[in-house]
Amino acid sequence: MEMEEGVSRGVCPHDCPDTCSVIATVGDGRLIGLRGDPDHPVTAGYLCAKYARAHERVYAPDRLLHPLRRVGRKGEGRFRRIGWDAAIGEIARRWRGIVATAGPQAILPFFGSGNEGLVQGRISGRRFFNRLGTLQLDRTICTKAGRTAYIHTMGSSAMADPTMAHEAELIVLWGVNPASTNLHHLPLLKRARAEGAAIVVVNPTRIGGIPEPEIWLRPRPGTDAAVALAVMHVILREGWHDRDFIADFTFGFPALEERLHAYSPRRAAAIADVPAADIERLARLYADRRRSLIHVGPGCLRHGNAGATMRAIACLPALTGAWLQPGGGLYLPTSTAFPFDWSVLDGDELRPNTGRRYNMVHLAHHLLDATKPVSSLYVFDGNPAVTLYNQSQVRRGLMRDDLFTVVHELRMTDTARFADIVLPATTPFEHSDIQFSYYRPELLLNRPAIAPVGEARSNRDVFRTLASALGFSEPCLRTTAEEVVTEVVNHPLLPLDAAERAALLRDGRVTLRTEPIDRRFRHDVPASSRPRIALHAPLLAAQGLDPLPGYMPPQESREATPERFARFPLSFLTPSAHSTLNANQGGEPALRRAEARPLLWINPADARDRNLADGDPVRIHNDRGHCRMWARVTEDTRPGVVVAAGQWWERCYPDGMIPNFTTPDFVADMGGGSAFNSNLVDVTSATAP
Repeated sequence: MEMEEGVSRGVCPHDCPDTCSVIATVGDGRLIGLRGDPDHPVTAGYLCAKYARAHERVYAPDRLLHPLRRVGRKGEGRFRRIGWDAAIGEIARRWRGIVATAGPQAILPFFGSGNEGLVQGRISGRRFFNRLGTLQLDRTICTKAGRTAYIHTMGSSAMADPTMAHEAELIVLWGVNPASTNLHHLPLLKRARAEGAAIVVVNPTRIGGIPEPEIWLRPRPGTDAAVALAVMHVILREGWHDRDFIADFTFGFPALEERLHAYSPRRAAAIADVPAADIERLARLYADRRRSLIHVGPGCLRHGNAGATMRAIACLPALTGAWLQPGGGLYLPTSTAFPFDWSVLDGDELRPNTGRRYNMVHLAHHLLDATKPVSSLYVFDGNPAVTLYNQSQVRRGLMRDDLFTVVHELRMTDTARFADIVLPATTPFEHSDIQFSYYRPELLLNRPAIAPVGEARSNRDVFRTLASALGFSEPCLRTTAEEVVTEVVNHPLLPLDAAERAALLRDGRVTLRTEPIDRRFRHDVPASSRPRIALHAPLLAAQGLDPLPGYMPPQESREATPERFARFPLSFLTPSAHSTLNANQGGEPALRRAEARPLLWINPADARDRNLADGDPVRIHNDRGHCRMWARVTEDTRPGVVVAAGQWWERCYPDGMIPNFTTPDFVADMGGGSAFNSNLVDVTSATAP
């Protein structure tokens, strides 16, 4: 694709609802600067701190510019430069041998959310590994349990429109921190407050950037379902529910009503450690202000009971009829909210064998399973040596001398240090792509602004080259990124007409025409065509799960594991940082000016109990592992909860151990989702014996 000197329009490729439209400035073939597109309705001319300096990554001194072969021990980080032909030749030779002796499912692909572009982040890798016949990755790390539960409740992923938040009378921010994870949503929240809306926060830690909430409920981590059930209990007890909506648009209400008798505010208060009076206040506010929006974030959905939690929260709008109101109901930021099933582009028809998937949370289990040995690992758009849990096991797997590991990366990440072959990757400014937003139904093109620096190649180009080296002849594996973009735009199932497709290719973005969800919940719709919300979900019962919303303690908690709780009495949360994006930027000093070193938020009461002062070095530990950082004594987290924001690389910690050495790798109750927030630890002075 021809590159334009002066400016180039693209899109931020990171896993964020905002999906910002970006304008890059180019001079003499070099990227000079970035700014947000002032004409884009969400970006509105500004970028968050996590991407505003992304152009500095292009020319960073530690950027990988050439293929490398390991010459030291795994994890040591010693490599020697080789050529692309040698690198591709070695990968193809090793993989042909593995396929011949152990079969293609002894090769594992692993990719995270380092690039959310459809071409570079999804289609290219999935098609290639389908054709190779490997196991395919099931991406579960974020909100898989929650979105599975939501679909079981609502029948689809259709959600409230978050861009209508300014019209709400009440906004409940439940387990979400928009200032750090959805920055361009803040103006709508502030506008709503200015126009009289009430704001409620349900979060064990303080969130920033929003007006002071009317209510701040700080439940013990993993107990959110009990709060939601008690709110519904009060609404039914007082007769505040919308009987007509329940009759016309739900099923299973009698069973739910019976279940809710057991969840009084007093019982929920004892479970969640919140005042019963605040639960009563929230119930009254939610019932009084029917034009309400619940914005659910991943914070409450990374527990072993995440599915049950989402079921309980998702039933709240059904009791009050909030779905009847424009912008009312519930919004959960998740990729399945976009009205198109991208899996049709994954190339399942290319497989030479029966397709099987593996849960990304259990990468270590596969690497260490002697009964079904994995011989090779290919990592792109991910950094599992930071992002995955129970890291002692992950590192054991990555250290295997007989595991042939290839990592395609921008920098020498913690994972790349374990690789046998490291391939240099392009930045978004050096390749073509197309991306969808899960904040509004929009498609955006990413056009390259500059030529690749050094010998960097995009995911698409690497998989094309590997396909050729392995003798794959399918045309869809040989096409360029630009040709795949055109294929996506012209897909017959994509809900765009000819004029909209042309506008997308011409202007770089287009918004899909979708029916607002409140138009689906109308009493004048024939009964046979009405959506039905499953307050009681028979499909869950068929899977051996509770068909009703309910509360069960997280796998690690004072109820479920009292002996463990006695040893490790603090819940350890690891939410997103404000100025760095997960493991993508965890090793970049230039992007950590606001967060100079890893900090552990600890409540003053917990600090006093452990003789800790602000700034003290501390050791966070349990029987899985430990890490060290520095104490930040603050009321911003509730007693019993310690918080370390962001995922820094190991070199940023005093002893090279990261928080995920302590986190569990068990999965949630639905969808195989992650449960790393169900993590009990204790904290001591790092200088103590």
